Amino acid sequence: MLTFWSLAAVAAMGSLTVAARAQISSLKEVYHDDFLIGVALGGKLPDAYSPAEIQLIAQQYSAVTPENCMKPASVQPRENVWTFDDADALVQFAQAHHMAVFGHTLVWHNQTPKWFFEDGDNPASRELALQRMRTHIQTVVGRFKGQVRGWDVVNEALADESSQYLRKTKWLSIVGEDYIEQAFRIAHEADPDAQLQYNDYNIENGQKHQNALRLLRDLKQRGVPIHSVGIQGHWLLNRVPFADIETAINDFHDLGLQVNFTEVDLDMLPRHTGGADVAAHSASTAPSTLSPDALKDALRRQADQYARLFKIFHNHRSEIDRVTFWGADDGRSWLNYWPTHRTNHALLFDRDFQPKPAFFAVVGVLAPAATTGQ
Repeated sequence: MLTFWSLAAVAAMGSLTVAARAQISSLKEVYHDDFLIGVALGGKLPDAYSPAEIQLIAQQYSAVTPENCMKPASVQPRENVWTFDDADALVQFAQAHHMAVFGHTLVWHNQTPKWFFEDGDNPASRELALQRMRTHIQTVVGRFKGQVRGWDVVNEALADESSQYLRKTKWLSIVGEDYIEQAFRIAHEADPDAQLQYNDYNIENGQKHQNALRLLRDLKQRGVPIHSVGIQGHWLLNRVPFADIETAINDFHDLGLQVNFTEVDLDMLPRHTGGADVAAHSASTAPSTLSPDALKDALRRQADQYARLFKIFHNHRSEIDRVTFWGADDGRSWLNYWPTHRTNHALLFDRDFQPKPAFFAVVGVLAPAATTGQ
């Protein structure tokens, strides 16, 4: 087995040789007994990815989340006009590569067409909005019943402001607070065997964590069919809330929920925008790239912090079903264009699909021989 430093040196000099690549551990194999290792994929599969990327995805990941192709605006841009080509292709790709599929997302305030909330020139009534929710969920979940293992049923319903509880959205203003409950009940009717999840960012600490506990506890007490909570995990280098993450796992699991980390990345660049609100674009004055020396140091720190994260995940493996990275490699990261255009290095593989120090650090948590040559 090649050592960590010899592999890292080869990667730094360019593409790994076939022999070197064959000796690299696979994330999904190393963590096979702990949890699934997932990846978010976008575009029409497999055409949107190069052969080298397809090889990387097949080798490293055991689950897939669609970045956009299962969101309301993608599958139903106009009422009763359904466009499933990309979603069908993703499911077929996953099946061909023996990957579990987790759908994302059924009810969200973003990427949902305006017509959901309109009745001609007037706002839709509660009854009409709920009817459209039911039709949408039944159609989408029903189409992929038995093929999609679980769904992000409701996404990002909690407010970012500490003084508020639920985010002010059209779903909330038209339907009311029970829109969340309604969505889960409809999804369960459509596929009683699917794992149903609430998904959000920054719910591992602060008032938003307390609000998440309030929401999830209320849903459980009402007998709502919810099985897991997704902590997105869009963290910043040197600002990963390790202690809060561990506490959150325990808190959510105490409610009888499994915990998934659903959109993991580690932003290498400073930014003025907090959280992970996709609507919060900015013309940032923060640096948009790193110098070679700064990148070298940042890669070292990133490796240490990813390893610390995966030690926590491993220690809580009985409470965690899945850890999903939001992109297969640095070139695919959404952090290259949010909150502004940047050159980011947030994932475990670089733009040439080569493993970074963070990859070896993560593998080394459970397979030290793969990184030390022992």
